[in-house]
Amino acid sequence: MTEVNGLPTGWRVFDTAADVAAHTVEQLLTLADQAIRARGRFTLVTAGGTTPQKCYELLAKQQADWANWHIYMGDERCLPKEDSERNSVSLHQAWLFFGHIPDKNIHVMPAELGPELAAKSYQATVDVIDRFDVVLLGMGEDGHTASLFPGHAYPEDISVVTEYHSPKPPPERISLSYERLGRSRHVFKLITGAGKREAVKQLLLDRDGDDLPIQRVQGDETLVFIDSSAL
Repeated sequence: MTEVNGLPTGWRVFDTAADVAAHTVEQLLTLADQAIRARGRFTLVTAGGTTPQKCYELLAKQQADWANWHIYMGDERCLPKEDSERNSVSLHQAWLFFGHIPDKNIHVMPAELGPELAAKSYQATVDVIDRFDVVLLGMGEDGHTASLFPGHAYPEDISVVTEYHSPKPPPERISLSYERLGRSRHVFKLITGAGKREAVKQLLLDRDGDDLPIQRVQGDETLVFIDSSAL
C-alpha cells in the first residue's frame, strides 16, 4: 500500500490491480470471521468487472467458514441463464463452481425473467436482510457502478431497480439501488486501470457531491481501493 498525500479519508492506493485484489480478499476474510462470530453469518454483495473477478479467483483458493457465507449480487444483465456475459456465470466459473459455499446460500439475480419480474423477485430476496456486511463495487470509465449510470434516474425507497437503456449492451439490466447498496457495514470501491483516471479526477473534485453513481453509495464504512495507474 502506498501513501499519497491529499486523498480523501478512506482511500488506499496500491501499486497494481493485483495488489488491490489481494488486499480486498484479505479484508473480506477478516470481516467474514468477525461477522460469523458476532452474528452467525457473513453477507457479501458481489460486483462484476476484472478486479472483482480476480478477487473471486483468489477466494476460491482460500480456507474459510464457507458454510456461513451468503452471496448476493449487485447487478445483472438480462440475458439467458447460461450466457457468458452474465455476472453470475463469471462468478460461478471463478469461485462458486468449486463448491465451498452451499447452494442455498448463493442468491443470484433471476435476470433471465426480464427486468420487471427479476427485480420483483430479487427485491423479496434482499428485503429480508437488514444490512449487508460487505458490498463490493467496481467503477466504469464513466463513473457508473453496478448498473446505475450517470444521468439516469432511478426510483427511491426500493431495493432493486430496472435499467432499460444501458449505455453498454445489453440494454436491459437490474441493479440494487443506491439506498440498498449503501445499507452495508462496509462498502469497498475497487478502482483500477488508467481508463478510470478522468472519472477519478471528477470524484476528487466533487468529494461531497453525487455527480457520479459511484459517489452516491456510502456505507457505514466506505473505503476506496485504487491502483496507481488510475490516479
